[in-house]
Amino acid sequence: MRRIIIALPKGKRLLAPAYEVFKKIGYGSDQLEAEIKSGDRKHLEFQCDQKSASFLLVRIADIPQYVDKNWADMGLTAFDCYREYELSSITAKFSMRGDNFVSDILPDLGLCGTSRFCVAGLPEKLDFYNKCKKSEEKIIVVATQHPKIASRYFSGKGMMADIVTVTGSTELMPKYGDADVIFDIVETGRALVENGLVIFEEALPIQTKILVSKAALKYDENVKNMIEVLRDAF
Repeated sequence: MRRIIIALPKGKRLLAPAYEVFKKIGYGSDQLEAEIKSGDRKHLEFQCDQKSASFLLVRIADIPQYVDKNWADMGLTAFDCYREYELSSITAKFSMRGDNFVSDILPDLGLCGTSRFCVAGLPEKLDFYNKCKKSEEKIIVVATQHPKIASRYFSGKGMMADIVTVTGSTELMPKYGDADVIFDIVETGRALVENGLVIFEEALPIQTKILVSKAALKYDENVKNMIEVLRDAF
């Protein structure tokens, strides 16, 4: 019997709760549990105890590609990762990435807590931001690590936005860069406060979803059965 290949986020924060999702429905792995407890993270492939599935530990941002390209049958990831991947590129056949996975077959698992995308900035910029929401002539400069999601968000609000891509320390951009606001993931808001920023608006929730390969859904009865069990459990 062919094993189901499941990609899990290898980071400390999400690996344990992501694994528990599958353990809850009978796909436990003593080896993976030992790895989680040790915190080693050097071994990246584990079989479940029933040998009916294998777990791959992958960077969370890479999981959408693993499922999209059928390197894994399914994978657990967060909205910011799979949506940025979907919007990030057009393939040679002019179809969007993400064509080969579905993200809405199962509900949000709630593993990211209160995390959400927010628009934030220095308090004195709030008035300008509100003016930009009402004017098609004003352009707001937005710093973000998620340029495609940010672009889609602001265009959806009818706002003209100049998106500046950074790879970290986004909170510094309103003070030391050219950004009027940042578009970033916020959980507690502590980093914003420590850098003198306030939330202008909460934009999008960060959901944790199981992505499923369309090919696996079509051709693998074991994957279909696992999805039904997951639906009943969650």
